[in-house]
Amino acid sequence: MNFMAFEYWTDGWREGSLMPNDEGLRRCKCGQYVLVKDMVAVDTADTSELPYMDHVPDDLLSECIAMATSEEIEVAARLGHWRHLNHPYRQQYRQHRDAEEAATKAAWEAANPDRRTWWDKLRGRQAPSYSRPPGSPFTYPAFAPSDQQIQNMRRLSEILREWGVASRQRYTMELAELYRELGRFDESEQVILRLDEKEIDVTSTLITRLIKEKQAAPMRYMM
Repeated sequence: MNFMAFEYWTDGWREGSLMPNDEGLRRCKCGQYVLVKDMVAVDTADTSELPYMDHVPDDLLSECIAMATSEEIEVAARLGHWRHLNHPYRQQYRQHRDAEEAATKAAWEAANPDRRTWWDKLRGRQAPSYSRPPGSPFTYPAFAPSDQQIQNMRRLSEILREWGVASRQRYTMELAELYRELGRFDESEQVILRLDEKEIDVTSTLITRLIKEKQAAPMRYMM
């Protein structure tokens, strides 16, 4: 599987990813919601009256949550809803970071003007090349989740916490991130500390740092 993307976020969203972000959730033409992993493979045929399974659009995730026939389907829908509701913050984050980076670059260029003479240019001397100065400001907008976001994150974290007790550890990172975005940093730290050494990666390291800094905002990073 190719998980390359343009952006990675601590809530698991991958911008421009070749792989879907939908947890395998599908909607049947009959209106029922299912998971790909629960579907049964059948032999191919020239014709079939089996209904086609669509990806679930964001605006139907609330309906899917209300109609969920299992916790697995509810979790898949709530994970998608969580990431969807974080999208407006992502846009604020991008705009804020772009503006700050542009200001940093402009200040650097003002302090490092191109003073080459025509002779320098003729000899092929290169103009000053910008690189982000060490210690440059790195800020991001405040994260203020709505009541809808909080309710969804609380319910999702409750289910995943119970799954953790039952040794279903697949969503350990997501649970730690949910607690962090809810501002429950101590609980988030307790969860992240349960990761095995082989599970520690760029994402878990960043989440751990943000927990220590008491920062709740979803964060963008590069792999």
